[in-house]
Amino acid sequence: MKKKRIKFKDIEQASYSLIGFIPYLLSFYLIIYLDVKITAELLVVGLVALIMHLVGYSVIRRFGKQLANICDITAKAAMSEHKYSIELNDDIPDELSEIVQHFNAVLAESARSSRNFQEVTTKLMVYTRDIEHYQQKLREEGVSRNRLSRYIDKSLVEKIINSEEDIPLQNARQEATMLFADIRSFTAISEHMAPEEVIGMLNDYFDAMVKIIFKHHGILDKFVGDELMATFGVIGDSKEGALNAVKASIAMQARVKSLMPEFRAKGYPVFEIGIGINTGEVVMGNVGSKNRMDYTVIGDTVNVASRLQQMSEGHGIIVGEKTYQHCQAYVPMKPKGEIKVKNRAAAVKCYEVGK
Repeated sequence: MKKKRIKFKDIEQASYSLIGFIPYLLSFYLIIYLDVKITAELLVVGLVALIMHLVGYSVIRRFGKQLANICDITAKAAMSEHKYSIELNDDIPDELSEIVQHFNAVLAESARSSRNFQEVTTKLMVYTRDIEHYQQKLREEGVSRNRLSRYIDKSLVEKIINSEEDIPLQNARQEATMLFADIRSFTAISEHMAPEEVIGMLNDYFDAMVKIIFKHHGILDKFVGDELMATFGVIGDSKEGALNAVKASIAMQARVKSLMPEFRAKGYPVFEIGIGINTGEVVMGNVGSKNRMDYTVIGDTVNVASRLQQMSEGHGIIVGEKTYQHCQAYVPMKPKGEIKVKNRAAAVKCYEVGK
């Protein structure tokens, strides 16, 4: 139960009533019990006492009103939405003036604290916005990394993400080196296998090949059945791309040979792959429909590389003229002759690696 608070006004009236009752009680005692005669002097004293009583009551009442007034003003100032300091007249007692000064000081400190709190809140909002921006950027970079890591090595992904230049995987025309690799007699091999076995064999094979492509800074373009297509020289010097493609092809052939005992142990058939490589100008870009887009490489250089892959024998690596020019000083090659390519008037000179 809430305790009822006593007001100053009630204390004032009760106290003054008790104090004022004393002179009258004394007069009554003197006249009734001591039989003191009422003289003019006694009446004057009584009149003076009455006046002093009334004056004292007026002073105390005025002080009580001033105190009640200060209570109302401070209550309104405290409850107001916009806080303001209190100004009083100079005729109020010093004690009440000091109370008001203390109240104004507390009010000013509260205003300063409120401004500081608003500043801190504003800074926190700015920091929160910045953190959300950075988080969104990290999410976008994460998506970009995941997309790019499907096509190129993670070290190149970081290089692309952190590059201040245009993203290399944009619509462009430039020199690049194309690599095609295909399993020889795949149709004859797969027709005696269950679909699950074919998928398992291809996944193991492609996983090993893609790792080698990424290691040599290549970009995986696509898988077409048992065939894979990769691009070199898009990132960095295109001449280095030709040499990287040839080195990757040598490593791929060596890895296939080492894979066959593992495949035989799993019950998979053994096979060989043929690889074709060609260097020249290509067009890179996003090709497809509004609902489905693929980043790929097109052009005569791609067609020639595919044709070179078709003519390569098992364990063979056939390269075009420009690839040969970039790599002959580093990798042993020998002339393979010329081939005719569909829709191309001039024959293509080709070379075999490692013979």
